[in-house]
Amino acid sequence: MKVKQLQVLMKSLANRVYLISVFTGSVFLTSGKFVNATNTPKFYFCIATLVVTAMFIVISRKQLYFGKITGKTMLWSISVICFIQACCGLSQFVDWLPSNHSTFAVTGSFDNPAGFAAVLVMGFPIGLYLLAKTKDVGRYVASAILVAIATAVFLSGSRTGVLAIIISPVIFFLFDTNIVSKFRQFRNYKLLLTVSIMICFVVSISVLYHQKKDSANGRLLIWEVSSEMIKEKPVFGHGFGMFQAKYMDYQAEYFKNNTNSKYVQLADNVKHSFNEFIKVAVEFGLVGLIVVLSLFLFVLWKIIKSENKNKGLVFSGLVSFLVLACFSYPLQYIAVWLLLVFYLLALLSSKEIRIKNTPGSIVARIIVVVVCTFLLFHFTKQIQSEMKWKTIAMNSLRGNTEGMLPEYEKLYSTSLKLNPYFLYNYGAELNFAGRFDKSIDILTECQQRFNDYDLQMLLADNYHRKGETEKAIEIYRHASFMIPCRFLPIYQLFEIYRKAGQKDMAVKYANEIVNKKVKIPSLTVNSIKAEAEEYLKENEITFGNTRS
Repeated sequence: MKVKQLQVLMKSLANRVYLISVFTGSVFLTSGKFVNATNTPKFYFCIATLVVTAMFIVISRKQLYFGKITGKTMLWSISVICFIQACCGLSQFVDWLPSNHSTFAVTGSFDNPAGFAAVLVMGFPIGLYLLAKTKDVGRYVASAILVAIATAVFLSGSRTGVLAIIISPVIFFLFDTNIVSKFRQFRNYKLLLTVSIMICFVVSISVLYHQKKDSANGRLLIWEVSSEMIKEKPVFGHGFGMFQAKYMDYQAEYFKNNTNSKYVQLADNVKHSFNEFIKVAVEFGLVGLIVVLSLFLFVLWKIIKSENKNKGLVFSGLVSFLVLACFSYPLQYIAVWLLLVFYLLALLSSKEIRIKNTPGSIVARIIVVVVCTFLLFHFTKQIQSEMKWKTIAMNSLRGNTEGMLPEYEKLYSTSLKLNPYFLYNYGAELNFAGRFDKSIDILTECQQRFNDYDLQMLLADNYHRKGETEKAIEIYRHASFMIPCRFLPIYQLFEIYRKAGQKDMAVKYANEIVNKKVKIPSLTVNSIKAEAEEYLKENEITFGNTRS
């Protein structure tokens, strides 16, 4: 009996070490050998590890043991990992470590504060659980971890993260029996609890909204434009990945029809909906949204009804995710997915599943091994291609664009052809090298998966240099509505009409440049405005607003 217990203990320990290692890689792993040095290594590491693990299990295991995932080892390990990540962010704030973003000081080992805050927020309830369940030194350590995480999230500037940090402990401690019992002395204690939570939520949102009002209004713009996308295809949506392929076209249409919109100065390139549920509705329609919401609400309802002692931990973790999902894009990060799985598994008890060597199980094992081998081969080739892409991109930036184009063509024949960011980079290099026809072909292909202001400007430049002026004018106009506060599309239109001798149109766009409100002052904008003013003076035109 003791031998069997020891075997079970060793298996449980091995499982936990494995899970901790995978989570550590999903949080900290970065590599300058990839174009996306922060997110890509984390993703490939986790996926490849899981594939190899699946192969190992089906080949060598006769039973699977699912240990209690909320054991002290796992909980403390996740909290320590989040604590170290928080310390990385704090070190960036005081300039001890470099940030991974040119604009934001605190990003941790992620590409921006959104990923950094999402992981810390998802780990915060675990620290609360340790604080509530441990004593003496453990309680002090848990307190230190919570303070570090909360401070790092506040300093990152992530308002969504701050909101989740405020709500998370409220939800967690409401599940504490002593606190709930105090509310039960009131006749309508359930209503009182609900109202208390809603007041906390509304007040927090109001405070955070006014902290960065322009940024918050920018998200309102995104949601309003997204609603137009949903209206056009409400049932089944536009398809997987189509948000980033179509959103900017809808934003251009929105500003074309609302030239005096209050959001004009807030518009920018948009890659995320800043709401995972809206993104689901855009890509999979109301059918997809109903399925996702139903599943999520069903899980929350099951947790509330559950007698599991971990339900406060799980409910707080899932509510934290819900807050992030409503105002950010947490599902872009593999570490968040792992933490979601952790919270769901925390409701399960220890279990051992025996795998019998029946003909059916043997066939299933063979199929799994074949599929995993294929996936591993595919990921290996993909990783090699991505690393090669980084090498040739850096060589091109050093001035060897012409020499790198054959290498880009070779990569184009690989699976990178499906990567819209590779296609954009390839199209930009072709434009720089003067291969305008090929650049148009590649960028048009990219546009089917990813489209934004910068891509439109490259396309317009290609057509302009080819001498297809009318097509260039059409695209420059489209780009000018995508982000109305940008000066360059209007300036290019002004230049085209001025050089063509079409004085009326040149005056129109010169006036628009002169009267356009400057969002971010720069030498380029000042130069463009000065040139437009000089043209109007030369033609003795009085400045006036001619925006149409």
